[in-house]
Amino acid sequence: MTAEKTDDSAPIAGTQSLDRALEVLVTIAESPQPGLTLAACSALLQYSKATTHRMLRTLVARDFLSYDEELGVYSLGVANLRLGSEYLRRIDLRRLAIPEMRELVAETRETAHLATLSGTEVIYIEVVDSPEPVRIFSRVGDSVPAFATGVGKAILAWTPTEKLASRLPAEFVPRTENTLLTRDALLADLERTRERGYSIDNMENREGIRGYAAPIFDHSNTAVAAVSIAGPAARVTSESDEHLGPLVRETARTVSRMLGASPDAAALAFP
Repeated sequence: MTAEKTDDSAPIAGTQSLDRALEVLVTIAESPQPGLTLAACSALLQYSKATTHRMLRTLVARDFLSYDEELGVYSLGVANLRLGSEYLRRIDLRRLAIPEMRELVAETRETAHLATLSGTEVIYIEVVDSPEPVRIFSRVGDSVPAFATGVGKAILAWTPTEKLASRLPAEFVPRTENTLLTRDALLADLERTRERGYSIDNMENREGIRGYAAPIFDHSNTAVAAVSIAGPAARVTSESDEHLGPLVRETARTVSRMLGASPDAAALAFP
């Protein structure tokens, strides 16, 4: 019989049993199908079989684990689904993103946007203004054609091919002299966006305004929003690409992780 763990390093006195039960749950969650036997759990956790069995029975009684009598294995129970669904229901994208946007603005001193896709347009759902006296002005609720702006292209780049057509306008109406005006030109730009992990708005939506945007993925690795940083082209030049682009990309990844996305969500969402 394997010796029982003696060092649980619980941060709060009296939580040893809870910490052990959670460790059992996580271990089974990370195991391959169909699950783990009592002996396997005991060996992996280095707890005695008696201690492990008590925790397993309690977790089964509360539906956090399910026991297959035929196979003799434990697997996740329906209580995890209920908790996970409730967690996802309560996620507030804006609340999660605002602190990261503020950090982005503090570091770049340019304006940050958070946007979602609605039909062929993107809608700004949050804006954190630049502290600079000369800056761009955007408002929550403003909408612009998705194909002509950084946040829109960031989401479109990870939109499945079969759904992309419904997100593009019947006619590409120019907003500036730099606006991409053909489907082929846009598709080529979206491919470059996927390669970089962020889009570039090279004065395509507003004259004299450049910016960078990256997609935010949810728990299903679907691009549900985008975050951007943008400012006057006099400050946000092409020389900023290698600094501001990756910075926005990392901000988007941070928010994506908080939404439950995989670390490699961009690759999974559009292989």
